[in-house]
Amino acid sequence: MIILNYFYIFFTLLVIQSDQWTPYYENDNFIISYRLQRCNDIKNGFDFSYYFIKATNKTDKTIVVDFVLRDPISTSQREEDKVIVLLEKKESKEGSCDGNNNLELFYSDNMSQKKSFPKEFKLSEINFFEIK
Repeated sequence: MIILNYFYIFFTLLVIQSDQWTPYYENDNFIISYRLQRCNDIKNGFDFSYYFIKATNKTDKTIVVDFVLRDPISTSQREEDKVIVLLEKKESKEGSCDGNNNLELFYSDNMSQKKSFPKEFKLSEINFFEIK
């Protein structure tokens, strides 16, 4: 019985922790947050971890938020690192394991036996504009 209680507490904490977003950038118009999540697709043989990004519009207007998925110091910026998100009033969009909206940043391959140092979450060139 005690083992079941410990399992329940551990599982509850794991679920609660995975739903928490860490604020990265905020102004009067929008918030960008992130969280680290594992995407384990056993059927297709993939097991990766990603930083998922959540963009939230705080205004009553439609805005476009754009940013680059890299360190601001990095000189190796590629066109595919640029992310543009259209947000209706008070709307939020977030990354997911299906990868349909480009709001994820690769973190690590969990299937690899090699121990790797985690990448720090960094964005650069964060901008927005209002659509009238």
